[in-house]
Amino acid sequence: MIEFDLHVHSIYSVCGIHTVLELLEQAKAIGMKGFAVTDHGLTMGGRLNNPFFERFKSPCPDVKILKGVECNLLDDQGTIDLPRPFMSFIDIVLLGIHPNTEKGLGREKYTDMLAAAIHKNPCVDIITHPNDPHYPVDYRRLAREAKSRGAALELNNSKILYARSEIGEAEELIKACLHENCQIAVCSDTHAIHELGTDESVRPLLAAVNFPEELIVNRDEESALTFIESRRKNKSEFKR
Repeated sequence: MIEFDLHVHSIYSVCGIHTVLELLEQAKAIGMKGFAVTDHGLTMGGRLNNPFFERFKSPCPDVKILKGVECNLLDDQGTIDLPRPFMSFIDIVLLGIHPNTEKGLGREKYTDMLAAAIHKNPCVDIITHPNDPHYPVDYRRLAREAKSRGAALELNNSKILYARSEIGEAEELIKACLHENCQIAVCSDTHAIHELGTDESVRPLLAAVNFPEELIVNRDEESALTFIESRRKNKSEFKR
């Protein structure tokens, strides 16, 4: 189980089907320490709203809830749909390629687009599901780009759990991060409540190559919160 899950969707994403409080109850029930609510940016129909970012506080002191966004690429210049008005309250920024981006552009182009976004937006903490077969990337190069900015690449449990990416691709992603000494975030990409905190589909892949625990940014609660705090300064530039 993931002690602190950094990629979770609520009903404020078109793809999420549970409220934040329902997710909280599940987290309590299975013994998690916390999770990040990372609903989609507006380009993918996310319903981000000021009351959640400005006012919401976890009613359960034993389970921390971070506030985040899973952003979308808007162009090949590195522009993303991260809402500036909420930046004072955002703890974590994820970025992934989603269906608003044209398919079939090729590995080099998608890698270029993500690299541009990483460098233009130092507030991006994690690149989500880089092993999405619809948007192939150069894992080694992306790992280098992420490492240069202190960001992490995601090992997404749902992609393997639901056979939406080949196991071999996840293995190549892990090997690339190992070779480049790039950090990984192991995340559930929760859409349904039973997925919260799950990592059973990807943990064996990490174990098979003896992936260093110290390179997993959310290996436990302490490491997850340390990673978040170490990158908080990168968000100040985007506020302006």
